[in-house]
Amino acid sequence: MTALIATAALVFLRAIQQQNVQHRLRLAAALTSFGLAAAEAGLVLAIVDTGWAAVPWIGAGGAIGVVLAIETHHRVMQWIVTKIS
Repeated sequence: MTALIATAALVFLRAIQQQNVQHRLRLAAALTSFGLAAAEAGLVLAIVDTGWAAVPWIGAGGAIGVVLAIETHHRVMQWIVTKIS
């Protein structure tokens, strides 16, 4: 379960970081880097603790993280456009 949470966080943050870079959001990119470091460390520790049994949890966490990032980015962008208009 730890691998699922760590992977979901890592994939979510990687996808958000990609958007930060694409939109040149320097402060957001710098701050997101710390979350990425923590999620990466958590995933490594989970893999060391669990071994190969972590693979299905990692796959599920990746799916959750990427879908959550897509939805979050979409909603945040809609909110920003609404505020600007």
